[in-house]
Amino acid sequence: MGNTATFAEKWNGMLDKLRPGMQATRRVFSFVGTWLFRLRKVLLSIPVLVAAIYLAVQNMKLLPEQVGINLLSTGEFQQTISRTVAVIGPLGLTALCLMLMVASRKTIYPWLVSVFTLVLPILIRLTNVYLG
Repeated sequence: MGNTATFAEKWNGMLDKLRPGMQATRRVFSFVGTWLFRLRKVLLSIPVLVAAIYLAVQNMKLLPEQVGINLLSTGEFQQTISRTVAVIGPLGLTALCLMLMVASRKTIYPWLVSVFTLVLPILIRLTNVYLG
């Protein structure tokens, strides 16, 4: 009958041994979380920028020399522009949205707009390569 300690006493004894390690872990997570929050604009903009550049490179390879915009019901395009303008335009729009995100106090709304601008190169490719 030498071991008469209750479960609560054993548990508290174990927690007393773990407490210094838990406090150190909490400090590390707090430090990392603080820096992630401070760098959130950069961390959010990197994937959008990489995706925009990837889509621009793909469109530069796949689009024809003259790119049609505003597809009419007859199957013709109302206006044609050069491939360079069709590639640089959406890329510039995404870059502008990312710059506005960096300058904005609110991060998430301009970032969402920049994510939605990634649809433009895909839409241009769909209407010119597959439908045209």
